[in-house]
Amino acid sequence: MADQNQELAQKYFNSGVENSKKGEVKLAIEDYTHAIELKPDFADAYYCCSKAWLPLGEEEKAKADMKIAREIGININTAIDDLLHRYEHAWKTLGNI
Repeated sequence: MADQNQELAQKYFNSGVENSKKGEVKLAIEDYTHAIELKPDFADAYYCCSKAWLPLGEEEKAKADMKIAREIGININTAIDDLLHRYEHAWKTLGNI
């Protein structure tokens, strides 16, 4: 059962990432929430959910999820990938000015 929960949690997480990329942040939050329900120690899901709250103006929810992610221990690869993605986006945006 634990393996099934882990696998399903990962599927929800991946769906959340895809929905975030498409700008569907409410759907992404639902996906991340399902992933967390299945795997309460899923730091990456908390981390990504935290970022998804921000465009909705939900700073307190974002802070709460980020705090949990930090306490559990964010996967360094997730954080680095996010940083590189933001850098690439900023570079493309600045290049168009």
